[in-house]
Amino acid sequence: MELKTLIGEVETAIRQMGLSAEEAQADENGQWILLKEEMPVYMDAWEDRESTPWNYFTFKQDPTVFQITIPFVFAPTIRKEDFLKELLVVNLNLLYGKFSYNEQDNATVISYRVSGSSFNQANLSAIIDGLAYYAEMAYHVLKDEFGLKRIHEKK
Repeated sequence: MELKTLIGEVETAIRQMGLSAEEAQADENGQWILLKEEMPVYMDAWEDRESTPWNYFTFKQDPTVFQITIPFVFAPTIRKEDFLKELLVVNLNLLYGKFSYNEQDNATVISYRVSGSSFNQANLSAIIDGLAYYAEMAYHVLKDEFGLKRIHEKK
């Protein structure tokens, strides 16, 4: 898929959700930010420039990538390893997404990533709803046990 085509499909999907793709546009072409119940939802579309061990099986057919990322809690300072292990176990049960940890920002995120040709406009809203649900549920289920703090505090 051409990157320009993927970007157009994402923008169409944003509009189908009743939102403005122009207002959601972030700093760079192929980047958008939406809010889901006060949680920022970052969406990116790009084209990989080279094959890696992580994209080799799709790179030649389709180097484009679509990704959604929702940062939701800081990793705990106490029992961080136990917390991350718990998220790995939870990942086995998730549809659409996976929990990940960014050590540089100490951010725990939930994300969704597919090749551009696998992007489906009709599913975007359901995927965002699912990711936001998982982020919210994980926070509420694990907050007391691990003393979690939200990245973006809800009012």
